Amino acid sequence: QLRKFFPGSPIYVMSDGGMDFTPLCKQQGCTFVLCPPANDRWHPWPFFKRLVDAAQSLNTEYVIMLEPDNTIHGPIRREPQHDAGGIFVKDRSFGLVDYVEKMAQSRVPGFKWTKTAMSAGLAGGAYFRREAILDAFSDDNMMKLDWNMLGERATKEIYSSDFAMQFALAAR
Repeated sequence: QLRKFFPGSPIYVMSDGGMDFTPLCKQQGCTFVLCPPANDRWHPWPFFKRLVDAAQSLNTEYVIMLEPDNTIHGPIRREPQHDAGGIFVKDRSFGLVDYVEKMAQSRVPGFKWTKTAMSAGLAGGAYFRREAILDAFSDDNMMKLDWNMLGERATKEIYSSDFAMQFALAAR
């Protein structure tokens, strides 16, 4: 369905130690990368690095992250308005807001990590501005976050990409 609704869009397929989609990508004209499996349950860096690699390869203003359980039903109906967005998660909030806001204020004075921003579920189907990916998930910015402290003072869910992306994007 991607080619049906987005015929001219570049497609980047990444498999993290799973199936090899080289023949499909040759047929469909997309980029395929087979990555070694990574035990990224205890640090989100491998996932972020893969997203950075995809954003660099695609070289588009926005990247839409799809996962195997996502389906495409039509074209995008509303242009993205933010650096990232995804499934609305009612009543979601995160701890350590002061820590994240303090980090972010060096780039955006007065930054506030709002409940609305925290409500974006950054799972399959989420969109990201390329600039935000390259900044927030860069090696330098990843190392600025104290992941050990976040894991100790928050929950272990912080290491899940869906949660870790929220912290990295807000802290940039």
